[in-house]
Amino acid sequence: MAEMATKARAFQDFLDAKEIKAFVSETIENDPEQTTVFRSRVEVDGQDLPLLVLLDRSIFSMIRVQISPKCKTEENELAVLKLANDLNLKYKPFKLYFDGEGSLILDICMITPDEKAEEIGDMVYGMFNVMITFLNENYRTMMKTIW
Repeated sequence: MAEMATKARAFQDFLDAKEIKAFVSETIENDPEQTTVFRSRVEVDGQDLPLLVLLDRSIFSMIRVQISPKCKTEENELAVLKLANDLNLKYKPFKLYFDGEGSLILDICMITPDEKAEEIGDMVYGMFNVMITFLNENYRTMMKTIW
């Protein structure tokens, strides 16, 4: 079994202490950064969206939400990219983009040095609150643009 990075272990300890069972974790074998992927879902407007928390040895941590899988088409690409760009400019912590499979992704990158590892749970959950508010305010607009 692969060894968890300091932040990943601290986040797992936070989840255990708070008895949060919403995540399944997997530490990537033979990864020099000791990446652990915590998988869950977030409900937005009646939809369960896949959510990842990616923690490793780097100074960065990532929260990733798949807004809509494989949704990019020739017809909607320009409108969705324009909306994503407008939202990226307006909301500092978020980056919206199409991944290689044409899925609309929301990324949140946080600076999380190891010396602050004991704060990782509160930091991630604080950002979840910001993210959920953002998604609740913008999800329908994103879906209308995609459709």
